[in-house]
Amino acid sequence: MALPTDTDSAVPRLIVTFSVLVSLAGITLGFRFYCKHRYAKQLGVDDLLLGLSYLILTSGAIFTAVAIRHGFGQHIWNIKLLKDAITSARIVFTGGAFVFSGIALAKTSICLTLYKIARKKWQRWTLVFIAASVLVTKLLSGIFIFISCTPVQKRWNPLIEGKCWDINVLCRYWSFSGAWSAVTDLALVVLPWSIIWHLQVKRLEKIVLGFVLSLGLLTGIVAAIKTTYIKSSDLENDFTYAAADLVVWESAELGVAIIAVSIPFGRLAVQDYFKRKRAQSVGNTNSQVSGTRCTQPDTSESTMVRRDGNDADDEVPFARQLAKPKAIDGARSRTVSLEQFLREAAEMPGAWRESGGIMLTREFSVGRHRRDVSEEEVGFRAWSPPPASNV
Repeated sequence: MALPTDTDSAVPRLIVTFSVLVSLAGITLGFRFYCKHRYAKQLGVDDLLLGLSYLILTSGAIFTAVAIRHGFGQHIWNIKLLKDAITSARIVFTGGAFVFSGIALAKTSICLTLYKIARKKWQRWTLVFIAASVLVTKLLSGIFIFISCTPVQKRWNPLIEGKCWDINVLCRYWSFSGAWSAVTDLALVVLPWSIIWHLQVKRLEKIVLGFVLSLGLLTGIVAAIKTTYIKSSDLENDFTYAAADLVVWESAELGVAIIAVSIPFGRLAVQDYFKRKRAQSVGNTNSQVSGTRCTQPDTSESTMVRRDGNDADDEVPFARQLAKPKAIDGARSRTVSLEQFLREAAEMPGAWRESGGIMLTREFSVGRHRRDVSEEEVGFRAWSPPPASNV
């Protein structure tokens, strides 16, 4: 029987896909780590999980590059040596198991990030359920690769004596896992809107934040497309070529998840860059003018103000809550996470609640050049609680 003569190769799209994913994910993740270092001076558990996911993505790219050298991406009948086809399959199955776990860690990181700003119990429990279900389904997808054959080597070497599950069983489960991943991604698109929409911040800020926090829709689309490439007949008869598209979309799901959860921090980093440039421009202008000038920068960043009766205003930029920002300069200024802020707002019966609770303000910066300026001179007045009634 003559072998097919199809010489089509999936190698170019494998190389392009991993090059783009690793680069973009690395840049956006760098923005995230920069913001966390600038405002929190430390990384959270969600950051560590996302960093580990990126290492898995990078490792997957290395695994794929090695597999390509052994014929991966080509039709199996175009691979000259049988041992190359076996080596290629072993590398791809092993790397695929790691990518499954990377997706689970990335989705868990997304849920942890949203958990920090979730206010209601049902929102938090929904996030916990999503994280746990994705973690279990994805980890099982990787585990089944190694337990579906006895001995395990038979999974990538059909010449070895042993027994394996029907390939249709694996494909059906992988399809279920991909479909469930797409459903949870859709839930993670809707949930951020319910979290931020009732907060007292500008409508434009809500829309922008809701949009950037809902970029997980792209991950869901990728997961849905991936399931269409899970075909048992192709994987069984022409694994080295048929599995290439599956590897592309599986890795794309991981890369897009990392990018989607890191973009909000990239937006914050860009905002801060332009604010510093404007501040430098204002400072250079003021340095040429005698006397003292109080400047009010044009900033659209919303702030959460807490009135706690300590004769000081604690202002917390809302966009920086995800980064757990450092305290603003001042002996009595401090910041809290949005979750803690809202919880305390609901539980503390202090004067700050009676005076309005959460308020939307604008940030002011005072420039000092040739002499010190008192608060009275620039129009600032410390807040103090209303006097107690004698009645």
